[in-house]
Order: sequence, then structure tokens, then C-alpha cells
Amino acid sequence: MKETLQDFYRLPNINKYEKVCLQSLSEQCNAYEEKVRTIISRLPEKDKQVLETYLSLRNDLEVETFKTALRWGKLHYK
Repeated sequence: MKETLQDFYRLPNINKYEKVCLQSLSEQCNAYEEKVRTIISRLPEKDKQVLETYLSLRNDLEVETFKTALRWGKLHYK
């Protein structure tokens, strides 16, 4: 997971705002992503590129989703 995305899960007092433990889910995702990257290293270059592109796009989507949620919250809960 990109460091920029991990930073979102280290917010002060985040447990007051979450319904599930985001830190725990983040750690689990990191562990599985490490396993996926190990698998990727053994794949043919074409397949490797597909999975690396997917992981990058997924990270970008998560960051943008978080940003959108923050903007929406600011707009609707002043």
C-alpha cells in the first residue's frame, strides 16, 4: 500500500470515527499485498504489469475516495 494511503489510517483519535478498526484492516491489507508482490515477482512480465497496474489504480481509487468522503463530510456536516 502506498505510504500516502497509509497516512490516512494514522489520524489522531481515528477510532472515535470508525465503525471497524481501520488500522487492523490496513495491516491485514499490507500483509496480503506483500504476499501478492511475492507472487508477482514469479509471473511473466505481461502478467506482472497487469497486477502492478491494478494495485496502483486501487491505491489511487482509495485515496480519492477518502478525499471525496472528507469533502462530502465538510459540506454536509458543518
